[in-house]
Amino acid sequence: MARTHVSVIGLGNLRRELRELDDEIQRGALRAVEESARAVQSEGRDTIRVRTGRARDKLKVRVRESGLSADVGWSDPDVYYVKFLEYGTEKIEAIPVLTMAAENERRRFPDRVARHVRQEAG
Repeated sequence: MARTHVSVIGLGNLRRELRELDDEIQRGALRAVEESARAVQSEGRDTIRVRTGRARDKLKVRVRESGLSADVGWSDPDVYYVKFLEYGTEKIEAIPVLTMAAENERRRFPDRVARHVRQEAG
């Protein structure tokens, strides 16, 4: 699975504080994480090089059980070659689809969390 790691500074503190918040606010934060992962998936699908469509179609989201993190990527062995597309080789120019999508989402994420928490807290 090709992966890009996005770090949130103070994530441990955020997790502790979220546990102490009302259920409505936690649900808002969880919805924001899932929406964020889906946005990365969508942007990745829109920008990946397409020949057969397999890599585009097999880009998946997995929201972790805690709900506070999600993975976006490829785990199907049929698309082993996506790492070559993402990182490049001697002969293939790198087009870091997931890296770019994650960086774009990093800027949108704080507003996304605030919006969902406001909606849930209503």
